[in-house]
Amino acid sequence: MKFDSNCACQTKELILYFCNLNYFYLKTMKKEIVVIILLFSLFSTLSAQNVDGGATAILDQLSQKYQKFTSMKIQYTFKSEKDKKVLGTEQGSVIIKGSKYRMELASQLICCDAKSIWNYQKESNEISIFEYDASDETNMMNPVSILKNWKKEYTAKFIREEVENNRTLQIIDLKPLKTQSYYKIRIFIDKHKNEIYASSIYEKDNTIYSYYINKFISNAVYEDSFFVLDLSKYPDAEIIDMR
Repeated sequence: MKFDSNCACQTKELILYFCNLNYFYLKTMKKEIVVIILLFSLFSTLSAQNVDGGATAILDQLSQKYQKFTSMKIQYTFKSEKDKKVLGTEQGSVIIKGSKYRMELASQLICCDAKSIWNYQKESNEISIFEYDASDETNMMNPVSILKNWKKEYTAKFIREEVENNRTLQIIDLKPLKTQSYYKIRIFIDKHKNEIYASSIYEKDNTIYSYYINKFISNAVYEDSFFVLDLSKYPDAEIIDMR
C-alpha cells in the first residue's frame, strides 16, 4: 500500500465534487465522519465472536488501549482513487469526545454536540444546521447507532502481515453483513505501536477511500461548548436551519 504524501497539499476537495451543494456534500461527509469515528471507537464494542483467522488477539489488544481514551484528536490524510487513478487527496482533523465531534478541512468545518450538526462551507460562506437524532439507526451521521449495532453489522478476518517503510502492519478486513455500497473496510495496524496506521473503504464501483493517520492525540480536555458552532463568529454567513 503506497501513498505519496506530497499530493496531500495540492487539493482542496473531498471524495467527490458535489453538484448539489447541501445534499451531496453532507452525504459525502457522512461517510468520512462515520468511518473515522467508527475506526477509533469500534474496539470497545467488538467481541471475539465477530473475528477469525487470528484477528481476535489483535483486536482485543487494541480494545484495551483505545477504550481508555476520554477524547481523541486525529490528523489524517484522505485519498480517493478508482481504477488505480487518484481522484483527490486532502488533509483534515477530527476531535471526538463521546458522541460529540468537530471536523475541520480546507473546505469546511463540521461541529456536532450530540444535539445539532453544523456544516459550515467556507467557500460559499454558508452554514447548514441539522438535527442530531440518536434514535435514528438509519442515520449514517450517528456514531452512537453504528457503535451500538457493531456486532450485528460486521465480521472481521485477519488477512496478513506486511512490512512497509520499516513498519510491520497487520491487516484486518471488516465485511458488512448487510448490503452496503461498499463490500469491505480494510484496517492497517502498526504491530509494534499497537495503533491504527491506515484504513481503506472498498466500494462496489471500484472506488477506494483511504485514510492515513498522521498524528493521534488522546485524552486532551475539551469543553462541551467546543463542539457547538458559534454563529456570532460568522455574521455574514447564510444560515439554513433544517431542524
